[in-house]
Amino acid sequence: MKRLLIGLGLVILVIGGIGAVYGQQIGLLATILTAHKPGPFDQTKAPPVPDYGQKSSWAADGGGDSNMWGPLDQKLEYPESRTVDVFFIHPTTYFSNDRWNQDVADADTNKRTDDGPIKNQASAFNACCRLYAPRYRQMTFSGFVKYDADSQAAMDLAYSDVKRAFEYYLAHYNHGRPFIIAGHSQGARHARTLLADMIDGTKLQKQLVAAYVVGNWIDEDWFAARKTIEPCERADDTGCVLTWSSILEGEDGQKARADFGVRSGLLPDAASHKYVCTNPLLWTTGSERAPATMDIGGWVYGRDDKPLPPVPNLISARCDDGALFISKPSGISFNILEMPGGNYHNYDYQLAYMNIRENARDRARAFLSQAH
Repeated sequence: MKRLLIGLGLVILVIGGIGAVYGQQIGLLATILTAHKPGPFDQTKAPPVPDYGQKSSWAADGGGDSNMWGPLDQKLEYPESRTVDVFFIHPTTYFSNDRWNQDVADADTNKRTDDGPIKNQASAFNACCRLYAPRYRQMTFSGFVKYDADSQAAMDLAYSDVKRAFEYYLAHYNHGRPFIIAGHSQGARHARTLLADMIDGTKLQKQLVAAYVVGNWIDEDWFAARKTIEPCERADDTGCVLTWSSILEGEDGQKARADFGVRSGLLPDAASHKYVCTNPLLWTTGSERAPATMDIGGWVYGRDDKPLPPVPNLISARCDDGALFISKPSGISFNILEMPGGNYHNYDYQLAYMNIRENARDRARAFLSQAH
């Protein structure tokens, strides 16, 4: 019994210690076994509509600490000197079994957002860009347990906020500047909707540097239906989309796609579609394996205000029908939140963080060097 209590104490200590590092994932660990639907979706019970004229409705509004977070010893210019913006849509950080959508005044959820994906994902873009990240009435994680019409209604509500936030950004912050769209998981789902809804085939396409739509499988048919947006094929392509979903080498990518199709409500017949994958070590969509020596560095923020150094040579990676098959990363920081089936969804950004950071900067420079 004593050994059992000591072991349990160590597990709690580890989980507690990584809480500030992983934000949305630690909430997932705490609720995944007990998650259940909040009941029928009722629009009249939705939280108040966010006012994007208020700073409190933004996790990042172009300035402040979020534009200066990054790996240890990384030198950053002040946001005012950056000539490109990034509009980042965060993943799920809300874990209610009672309400479908987050109230953006929910301080606990906002802290998970800020300590998790803003520090560990969105910060990858602050070497090139001013960071804008709206808070929005995101759908709770429970809505993905068994995706249905209620889930779709909650996602539609969440997207309505993302769209209004982007419209506010364009009207009040953008001033004609080039921008990157980025997101992860639920945020990537909204990002691809935003691309199809507001950017593809419009004048905004000329301002799009690139879109990092990560952790949300995109099939070839989605691209075929677009007027102007295509997958990126090189490290300096612009106006295009990058997408990948990380799975451990040797696992079943087709099953992962099928599971995603059911959970997301996007493609119930997901296994019969072909998918696009960008290798973040090569920035191509081919099947060539990139050795771990091409991984500049994986990175997680660390605890409190003590950012950690990057971990170079963390993974090798290859693309195959939408899946980014990776080698086993070393260290507890990049493994403790591995999901069933070798799914490294929780680390899609962190495994190649420094490559993303460098690529966003290179892509921004390539865009600015062209005549638009």
